Amino acid sequence: MDFLECVKSAGVVGAGGAGFPTHVKLDAKAEYFIVNAAECEPLIETDKYLCRTFPDRIVRAVSATAAQVGASRAVIAIKAEYEAEIAALKEAVRAQGAGVTFCEMPSFYPAGDEQVMVQLVTGRSIPERGLPLNVGAVVDNVGTMLNVADALEGKPVTDKFLSVTGAVVKPVVGNLKSK
Repeated sequence: MDFLECVKSAGVVGAGGAGFPTHVKLDAKAEYFIVNAAECEPLIETDKYLCRTFPDRIVRAVSATAAQVGASRAVIAIKAEYEAEIAALKEAVRAQGAGVTFCEMPSFYPAGDEQVMVQLVTGRSIPERGLPLNVGAVVDNVGTMLNVADALEGKPVTDKFLSVTGAVVKPVVGNLKSK
């Protein structure tokens, strides 16, 4: 099965909230493939967790996705203050010999905004009501990359990682599937 069919069959959609079908977004050609690893909201920590926990799988998915869209530049955009996450991802890039670079961004609101990120990485501004593709870029987030990694291994999307913040009486880490 080819890349797009794997992603479509697995039910991969944007894991950042919009839910746009990933196989449609990745059926394009672009100069840049950018991974958003810089959560916009200050209390969200999901991307950080994924980058620390699954760096090898994320980097493999980034490389495969960049190849799919024909990108000459694969870039992980991440806040510079995410030192442990950057170290984990850079080690995965080194170990795989992947052609992935980093845009270490300052920490500001809304650093995770797609338009801000595209401008920082490419130096180009997305036109009003436009898409990153209008300036030669495709952007997906870290959670989507993890789902792409699963899809390429034949696993459908069945779970979603998210941050729970606030006063949690009984925090739980792990699988919360009902029995």
